[in-house]
Amino acid sequence: MTGRGRDGSMDSGARATPEQMLRQHIFVVNGSVEFLDVVRELLQDEDYNVTTTNFVPRTFHQIETARPSVLVVDLCHGEQAGWDLLTELRQEAATRQVPVILVSTSKQYLERAQEEHALWGGDRYLLKPFDLEELLRMIRELIGEA
Repeated sequence: MTGRGRDGSMDSGARATPEQMLRQHIFVVNGSVEFLDVVRELLQDEDYNVTTTNFVPRTFHQIETARPSVLVVDLCHGEQAGWDLLTELRQEAATRQVPVILVSTSKQYLERAQEEHALWGGDRYLLKPFDLEELLRMIRELIGEA
């Protein structure tokens, strides 16, 4: 349903088209707004539905509600938020099976996550900076095209 906004401009509403609703949904959690913007633009250009957020207290609930096809989670140097989020994701049945791509500027964090896979999860690992095509390849391996 469309209508006019208060300023007189056309308002297309917030409803997704049937085509958009069938697309794969990627949820990206990262501390950098610039990183989120670049990844959102890349993934939307590939016709994925994308949700991005910084680490906030309600991140887990946003993910649980959104039920994404795949998660991209940053293990930020000096922050516990990414590890806490992974713990919560693995404890809850609704999110336990969601594929996760872990990214970090810390090689040690990614190695720790791989070594402790049973605890943290993680299906793919990317050291920053990385080629955006590599991220796309991993997403397609895990969930296919948009």
